[in-house]
Parts: sequence; C-alpha cells; structure tokens
Amino acid sequence: MIDILESPKHVVAVKLSGSLTADDITKAYKATEDALNENERISFFPEVEDSTSLTFEGLLKDLVEGIYQLGKLSRYYRAAVVTDKAWIGAIARVEGVVFCSIDVRVFNPDERNKAFSWASEVPEPLPKPEEPSPSIHFLQTTNDNVVAYEVGGRLRAQDVKTAVEQIKPYFEREGKVNILAKLNGFSSFDILAVLEDEYIKLKIKSFSKVDKYAAVGAKPWMRNFLELVSPLLSMKVRVFDPSEEAAAWEWVGASQALLSE
Repeated sequence: MIDILESPKHVVAVKLSGSLTADDITKAYKATEDALNENERISFFPEVEDSTSLTFEGLLKDLVEGIYQLGKLSRYYRAAVVTDKAWIGAIARVEGVVFCSIDVRVFNPDERNKAFSWASEVPEPLPKPEEPSPSIHFLQTTNDNVVAYEVGGRLRAQDVKTAVEQIKPYFEREGKVNILAKLNGFSSFDILAVLEDEYIKLKIKSFSKVDKYAAVGAKPWMRNFLELVSPLLSMKVRVFDPSEEAAAWEWVGASQALLSE
C-alpha cells in the first residue's frame, strides 16, 4: 500500500509497504500531478519498508504511467529514497544515472530525517531557455543591387520575418536585383517559417524583381527542387557547389565586401 505523508507542497512524500497494486500506483501518480499543478518543480520522498513488493498489475501500471511522465523530467528536482533494501537502492542509483537531470540519493532508514530535510529544500528554478542565435546572416556586398546572405542551422519563423524586413527595401527600388544565398550550414526549417504571410508576399514579388538567384552549397533535395522549378520562373536560377562560391559571386556581379553583419 501507499500512504501519502504530510510534506511541503513541492514534495511528494509517500510511505510504501506491503503489496503495491495498480490502485496504489495511480494514487502516487495523482499526488505527483497535483504537486506539478501547483509548483514549477517538485521533489520526491519515498520511504520503502522491508515488506514492500510490487504486484504484476502494479508494475504494468507503473510502466504505463511512467511513460507519460517522461516529458516532465525537467520539473523533477530531487528524489530522496529511504530504504535498507540493496536492490531498491541500486535501482534508484541507476535511475539517477539515466535521468541525470534529477538528483537522486539513497538514505538508510536511520537517516530518514536527514533525507526528508534534503528533499524538502526549495527547488532551484528551471533554467531559462537560451534565445537561439539568428540562422540568417546578411553579407555586405560590393554591389548595391546584389543581396547576399548565409543560412546556418534551423530556419525559424522569426528568422524569416527578420530576413523579409532586410530584403524589402531592395524590392522597392527601381530595376531588378540579384541574390546570392550561401546554404552550406542550412539544416532544416520550421513549417511555420515558410507559411508566413509576409514571406509569401515577398516570394511572389521576387518573381518580377529578381534577375539572378545563386544558391551556394544547397542540400541535394533543395538542388533538385531549384533545378526542377527554375524553367518555370522568370528569374535565372543556378546552383553552385561550395567550391564554386567565387564563380557564384562573379555570376551575380559582386563580391563580399566585409564580414557578415
């Protein structure tokens, strides 16, 4: 059975004894969900008695419920396991290795108060995700009518928005422009990036404003796509290997003036 113990609201404290059934596992996971609903991060204090054993139904329920918790591991802070069963301590330590974001420690029963105090410490806040660096960098060229940029990593919606704002002024000028795109580091794109309304409008306008488009280092699938659609476009499209970058610059009528902005 599982008894829910009194504890700080960010700690799921339970006492395990006897046979653990599917209902017991459900009870423990419900306590976990309740704690997660009220706290950014939580800790665990399982106190395991000698008589504890897990039924087959309980094991199956634990496996199923555990799968649903995988996406929440970053919100688990500490686990203080109190037991004198060597095999339970070993499993806890293995979980501490596998799920390394959780600080797992095993305590003997005579260290119960120390374990509870450790588990009850206020969790550190979740680390703030770092803002990804832009994947599109514009290059200065020696010709005002040539736009050049390089793409590195994953193309995101915000990158596309920024690029649209950079290119717009060129399309508002008289005459046509040439574009050189260095795609050596391009890996993938978010589907929302190519569905941006302003991006679609810019692509449509490019049909009449762009004379030449040079793609340097395009992935095989992109090379095939560009070569497939180029006969249907009014602009001239050429794909260059990375080793042919100098030829690409010559073709669009410019060279790189400075380092990327």
